[in-house]
Amino acid sequence: MNERIAIVGAGAAGMITAAYLTQNGAEVILCDLEEQCWEDFGAISELGIKIKGPGLVSGLRPAVMTHSIAEAMEAECILVCVSSGRQKKTAEWMAPWLRPEHKILLMPGNLGTVIFARVFRTQGKNCSLLAELSECLWACRRLAPGHCISAMPLGEKRIAAFPSEDTPKAMETFGGLLPLKAGANLAEDCLNSPNVLTHLSGTLLNLGGIAQKKEKFALFVDGLNDGYIRCLKLLEEERKEVLKAAGMECYAAPVEPLMAKLRAPQAHPELEAFRQLSGPDGLEHRYITEDAPCGVAFLVSTARRYGVKAPVTEALLTLAGSLTGNDYLRDGRTWDWL
Repeated sequence: MNERIAIVGAGAAGMITAAYLTQNGAEVILCDLEEQCWEDFGAISELGIKIKGPGLVSGLRPAVMTHSIAEAMEAECILVCVSSGRQKKTAEWMAPWLRPEHKILLMPGNLGTVIFARVFRTQGKNCSLLAELSECLWACRRLAPGHCISAMPLGEKRIAAFPSEDTPKAMETFGGLLPLKAGANLAEDCLNSPNVLTHLSGTLLNLGGIAQKKEKFALFVDGLNDGYIRCLKLLEEERKEVLKAAGMECYAAPVEPLMAKLRAPQAHPELEAFRQLSGPDGLEHRYITEDAPCGVAFLVSTARRYGVKAPVTEALLTLAGSLTGNDYLRDGRTWDWL
């Protein structure tokens, strides 16, 4: 690989992606706002990106670290690694420097390519390609400035473009950089994300334990119990029925085998880093603020659109909204929003 690639977003996912692509020979420009990452850039300048995780090399430095979006967008291929709450502002940050030849991949997407397309259109801009992944590349956390952990090996992820007819072009563009498989469309990829099942439910069912342990709470240690697993299976069945009614493929891996392995640490020591990942730490955690208005709201709105009953999913979304004071079906990423 001898490509110049910009990564916009220098959180854990952005830093790990920068290390991975640098490791594979790419010339990486890592970019974020100064207030987001000045400590990380300082640490990386001294020691490189410190990283723990299978198949990853620690201590590598991107070719460029910058707070200038103009400098980052000198690259033609741009990977955007920001949370859903930052997508609109990131698109607005990038728009003045957008060129028709730019190719942009959101990691993950959560239907964010729609937001990017709307922002670019409003500003009279366009690019060659807009695509997104169904989920984050890495099960990761930031441990300290410039120091991250990825708890699982890099696996194949689904990619879809907006519009969907550009997905073969997305595979051609990004398939040489990352292990990817073509998805049918944004909606199908969004609904198949594992986060739609695990994050919101795990947070709401464990609020007492989270209040006790706060930032030390680890969902797949402290919250993994029979009730949670039963809830996941109910959510999984509801999602299957919704996807079937919508004529979409259900390709997400079943949850029960993974949960069984997580509950048997001696038999599966390879999952220990994943078990120990911290979070959630409360109702302001991204397991609520990101996954409720994005994936779960989209699943509930899809169920309603196709006349499918999804009582458990809808109850969790209603409870989350009541506890946080949000109407996710009014303000979230739903079919009406699309």
